[in-house]
Amino acid sequence: MNKNQIITILQQAKPDHIEWIKQAHKLLANHPQDQINKPVTCDACLLGKWHSKEGFKLVNIPQLNELETLHKDIHNLYTALYYTTFDRRIKPRATVISAGIEIPVQEKKFRNKKLKQLEKKTVTLVRSLESIEKKVASMSEQDFSSPWLS
Repeated sequence: MNKNQIITILQQAKPDHIEWIKQAHKLLANHPQDQINKPVTCDACLLGKWHSKEGFKLVNIPQLNELETLHKDIHNLYTALYYTTFDRRIKPRATVISAGIEIPVQEKKFRNKKLKQLEKKTVTLVRSLESIEKKVASMSEQDFSSPWLS
């Protein structure tokens, strides 16, 4: 993978993950389920696929290690919001297990808290991606010619 390909992935990951915030706001505004994106696991999106196959090889960019946990948290937060919202509509006294935590579904306070966490972590992710992008842009093309990175 060359430098430009990596930069393109990093640039695309920003709006992709900002979209989760937009979707979460739709959830809290009670939009119909068919108008809201279903959650995906962190290893199923473009950034996650890239990180697990190629990104982890860039050991000279330490932010990539921090990115993995942050990225996973974002996907888990949106997943919790999605399923608590729609399970609440189907089973009024149900509980949902999200990231190992049992949550009463009718707890609006919980959903608002998860939304704020999602927003904060997404802003942190975008800033981290921008920092990584700058680091990649400053590297020479030779840095990416190692067989380890191909």
